[in-house]
Amino acid sequence: MMGLRILADENIPCVHDAFARFGTVRTRPGRRISAKDVAAADVLLVRSVTEVGRELIGNASLRFVGSATIGTDHVDRAFLRGRGIPFAHAPGSNADSVADYVVAALLLLARRRGASLEGRTVGIIGCGNIGGRLARRLSALGLTVLKNDPPRARAAEADGRSHDYRPLTPVLQASDLVTLHVPLTTDGLDPTHHLVDAAFLDRMRDGAWLLNTSRGRVVNGDALLAARRRGAVAAMGLDVWEQEPSPAPSLVQAADVATPHIAGYAYDGKVRGTDLLYRALCEQLGVEPTWPGTATIRPAAKDALQCTPPDPRLPPTEWRHHLVRQAYDLRADDTALRSIPAGPREARAEAFQQLRRTYRRRRELQQHTVPSAAVPDVHRQAVETGLTIQPR
Repeated sequence: MMGLRILADENIPCVHDAFARFGTVRTRPGRRISAKDVAAADVLLVRSVTEVGRELIGNASLRFVGSATIGTDHVDRAFLRGRGIPFAHAPGSNADSVADYVVAALLLLARRRGASLEGRTVGIIGCGNIGGRLARRLSALGLTVLKNDPPRARAAEADGRSHDYRPLTPVLQASDLVTLHVPLTTDGLDPTHHLVDAAFLDRMRDGAWLLNTSRGRVVNGDALLAARRRGAVAAMGLDVWEQEPSPAPSLVQAADVATPHIAGYAYDGKVRGTDLLYRALCEQLGVEPTWPGTATIRPAAKDALQCTPPDPRLPPTEWRHHLVRQAYDLRADDTALRSIPAGPREARAEAFQQLRRTYRRRRELQQHTVPSAAVPDVHRQAVETGLTIQPR
């Protein structure tokens, strides 16, 4: 015990097991962490719902701040640097979880619309940890992948490296499906706040599908709703919302897939995020890590994560949808958000947050298996690389 006072978001899993060696651990709902709470802490551990900056931290003598998330738009990193407060986050921790969600959402949308994914073109906007994984996975599912990432394109060109990133307009004009994986930024060369506005939507191919699992404010909700209503966007899947945690009911109703910001909520990824913060604090304190991280996740009961191969006579997209939904049935999350009753904004916001606080223990697709001998050759690459379900 080092006597540190650790304040953490209650939605960070295993936080007591990981951090108790450093002192006392107190948890609070992320949106209710106050300046008074922080003033009595030495270490602050948050997720994306806690805005970390001057207002929250004030003159608190924090020795470390960590966010168990990929994104950091909720953290004023310049303020922390100015105060000399070390900061760490968890890049890549839930990338597989979000990629699972996108794959499941595309298969669900395709099945509902009687469409095939094979042979279609997908534009991936933002090609970091998540977008890069999706490029490989969607290619294995038979889609043509077009990538847009101006910062990575510039970096490659500055280093004299070749790259396959394309400008935004040609990607939008050529894509049947568009999926967003950018950070939320408001300045610099590539601001993403309201990246998806009326002009962006006008450049998309008529009848295209749009998915957003990045940040809600990347999309202008009014512009998207107008495009959906006039049929310019034929289908849309939204996990994040401009007015979160109380998304506009009209936008929820218009979405084909609507979920409460849980794309990255697979349990494996959340524990991975805890582990990254734990190791960062160990490094800051100069101690050796002893907590085993993701190895603490108890194995499921025998065969609990084994999937049954669907009927081989099904068309490819439907076969893959039936396999994936055994591991992750996205319809449950869609139903949960739509079940929030109409009412005052505050009540809807609390119900939205409750869905996130009480989210079930979902496992990543790569933790699931399927009997190898029952996977037809035509699906093998799709299963292993596209779905990441393991034939055994």
